[in-house]
Amino acid sequence: MHEGRIDLLPGERVIWAGHPVRRPLFNPGDYFNVPVGLLLLGGVTLFFSANHDTAFHRVAWVVLTAAGVFHLVGRPLIRYLRLASTTYAVTDGRVIATSSLIRRKEDATELAGLADPVVTPGPGKTGTITFGRLGVLAWASANFGAGSGKDRKPPVILVGVSEVAKVREKLAKAVDEARQRQQPPEVQAVGE
Repeated sequence: MHEGRIDLLPGERVIWAGHPVRRPLFNPGDYFNVPVGLLLLGGVTLFFSANHDTAFHRVAWVVLTAAGVFHLVGRPLIRYLRLASTTYAVTDGRVIATSSLIRRKEDATELAGLADPVVTPGPGKTGTITFGRLGVLAWASANFGAGSGKDRKPPVILVGVSEVAKVREKLAKAVDEARQRQQPPEVQAVGE
């Protein structure tokens, strides 16, 4: 393992474990986040360049400019640093990502409920594995999660995986086996 530890459920066995060997600073979601940050900074600058009469306007300009800069630079930097302490594990029932940038955070998702693994190749034999194809907006919201209220969960994304083709095959097999375990046994019709 890399730096994290994986908490297994009773009877659970690890099929694959690893960590990001490549940590990209930007991901496809930044095709959305960077223009939004630039628009925010541009709008704030235009508005407050004409309205800087009061202390409130100056404070608001500083706060909104800091938010725009964080949107452009801070989020990618935090994501990059978080990947340095990330550990991945695939068990016979779950896919688990553990990171500990400031505090330990474990995200786990049941394999049976996931779409088939999809590889986005990177340099060499590395790549990113998602479950199902993710659009730019799904990548953009990966830090915020999807869904509503307490059900909000980020999509499962394994970034910078080494030997990505081999790992994808293990994942696909594990997802299929988990789905089969969830299906009720077939019942034969009476009289057959």
